[in-house]
Amino acid sequence: MENCSCKECVSACLNDPGRLVPDDILKLSQFLGISIDDLKENYLVRVPVTSNGHTAYALAPAKKKGQRYIANPGTVAPDYYAEEKGRCIFIDDRDMCSVHEAKPFECGAYMGCRNTFLGKPYRAKTVEEYFYKRWKSK
Repeated sequence: MENCSCKECVSACLNDPGRLVPDDILKLSQFLGISIDDLKENYLVRVPVTSNGHTAYALAPAKKKGQRYIANPGTVAPDYYAEEKGRCIFIDDRDMCSVHEAKPFECGAYMGCRNTFLGKPYRAKTVEEYFYKRWKSK
């Protein structure tokens, strides 16, 4: 995966942070020096991912709009969550990622300036299926 910090790529972090894959959970909890339960309760929300009419729940960084959370960490995000713009909980006051060294998978897989996911043209359905496959048995 490539690394990019241009305004178009960073705009995802400021407007619509991505989802995590299961391997991100342990990596982030270790980086932050907290338990997995603390990570889930204080930083993440559960978001639906669908494929062929089936739904699983992925974990994603909570989003903030101003000083309020769009969905409180530790909860299931409401239906409108994906459409609501908000900054990633891990973005600091300088618009820098506080967990960059433990960068979650989608943060490295999505390149906003090229509109690609894993080096291929971004297709919402394909990306949704990708996350569904990783979370369906969790």
